Amino acid sequence: MALPLHLRTSMRNQVPCTVKALRGRGPIVQVQLQLVGDDAVLVARITRESVELLGLQAGLPVLALCKATAVRVWPAEATPPAMAGADSANRLAARVRRVARSTQGDEVAAELAGGSQWVGFAAASSGLRARAAVVLQVDEAAMVIALAG
Repeated sequence: MALPLHLRTSMRNQVPCTVKALRGRGPIVQVQLQLVGDDAVLVARITRESVELLGLQAGLPVLALCKATAVRVWPAEATPPAMAGADSANRLAARVRRVARSTQGDEVAAELAGGSQWVGFAAASSGLRARAAVVLQVDEAAMVIALAG
């Protein structure tokens, strides 16, 4: 079966990056991703086989993808609780662009200093407002890497 040239997904976060480094641990590899136009670095945890299938190497342009439901949003002054696999590389400083309130959690659209757009969720009744400083937190196992182009 031939794959389509363009792939549409339900993943709201699709961010251009460059592979910065690969760190192997047996069958699991941590891929450091430098966000384009930003100092921020993400870490994705994928299988060694995926690294080989994608031909990942330092300097390769890729897209970092993750579902909005995998991104937790915290007020900048809060200390996010520890999240398995979410080290400081996966805590991104951002500014709120908009908030959609819900009893199940507030959907937050935010922008990093370099301009990348993210969507995630804060606790219901978070009190977050447009232009508020926030921290986005995502588990490295929730990150998906796609080849650009």
